[in-house]
Amino acid sequence: MNANPAVRAALRALSAFRDLSEANVAFLIEASEIRTFEPEAILMVQGEPSDCAMLLLEGEVIVTSDSQRGTIPISTMNAPALVGELGSLARLPRSATARARTPVSVLQIGRDALVRVAHATPSLLIEIIGRMGDRLRRLNGAIGLYAHALAALERHEFDPALLDELRNPIPDLADFGQTFGRMAEQIVLRRQRDDEMASAAVIQRALLPKVDSFVAETGLDVSAAMTPARDVGGDFFDLVRLADGRVAVGVGDVCGKGVPAALFMAITKTLIRINLHEAPNLPGAILKANAYLVHNNAAELFATLLYAAFDPRSGEVEYASCGHLPALLRRADGAVETLQDGGIPVGLFDNLKMSVSRTELREGDLFFLYTDGVTEASDVNEIEFGERRLLDLLGQQASATAAHWVARVEYAVRDFARGKPQFDDITCLALRR
Repeated sequence: MNANPAVRAALRALSAFRDLSEANVAFLIEASEIRTFEPEAILMVQGEPSDCAMLLLEGEVIVTSDSQRGTIPISTMNAPALVGELGSLARLPRSATARARTPVSVLQIGRDALVRVAHATPSLLIEIIGRMGDRLRRLNGAIGLYAHALAALERHEFDPALLDELRNPIPDLADFGQTFGRMAEQIVLRRQRDDEMASAAVIQRALLPKVDSFVAETGLDVSAAMTPARDVGGDFFDLVRLADGRVAVGVGDVCGKGVPAALFMAITKTLIRINLHEAPNLPGAILKANAYLVHNNAAELFATLLYAAFDPRSGEVEYASCGHLPALLRRADGAVETLQDGGIPVGLFDNLKMSVSRTELREGDLFFLYTDGVTEASDVNEIEFGERRLLDLLGQQASATAAHWVARVEYAVRDFARGKPQFDDITCLALRR
């Protein structure tokens, strides 16, 4: 190998080996071994003993650090370059993993040969120490930059100009800097999205009826609450005063989550409200809304819903279900009835068939509507809250207002889930005569 001019040129190209005598160059080449690696092959593994250094003769190598958070890119090295010399001289474990990015050939220099040449050439040690010091200086500067960027992110004061600095870090941290830059961009974008979603949540809340105002205007004992699984949800409730003296109450559940479901929810509820204000005809209002939704539904969403018209003078309740969960009627003595349900969700078919049913609320009776976020809430063992628990809860002998019943159900569901993240919107509506 002594006569290999490419290997000799690669050695001389590195400042660390420029002062080596011809005898030491010849010795180093003779004592070493040329090895080749295919792309993705591992040259060195982080944590293993440093028994050799490698002079990169051809190709490109990616250096990464393995952490508890995953693999972090550190640098990309191109021939000629020396890898692993500090660990070999100091008997330190490998501080990083080196992987071939392209076909690679290296001169593998054993530790004993490297130590012998270093003893004979003090400038080699001085060069390596100087490179290490320069690397530490630049590393400290880079860490300071990243620390400043993180602090700015925490304070919500991240200047996009910082991304330019993060995109041009020291060579040893080039890939890591790019990774950090991408992460910072994602955090900024996510924060913007969070701000937009918070605004959407405020808008959605504004579209829901004001329960307190409705109670004050009508004098009825009614309560409703909607808790979205995300910032915005597809559930809704509705409270409408009708021209004939009755009041309409309703709940709905859009198939989907997030902004699209919230928009469909807002359109569905608004259409029904407009139709009810034009004419106090419960099934007619729903059918007209469905006709519009079917022909203006590019996202192909649909919603289950249940609306009821209550006459506070007679106690009569007229109700219509479109594929929604059945309404529950709690009698004053604690008996709970499951009312007839059925139908097809709105937004699917133009010729929607609806069935309208009637019942009567007597003094002390409670009319209760809810979405499947109540019954399908699950605990850590994936056991659902279920309809049976809801019926048992409503059947408890207790005289309570509509607001108390809504609060009891919500508390029971949260207590049952015991901290498991909510996966669906939860909506309850109670009307008590």
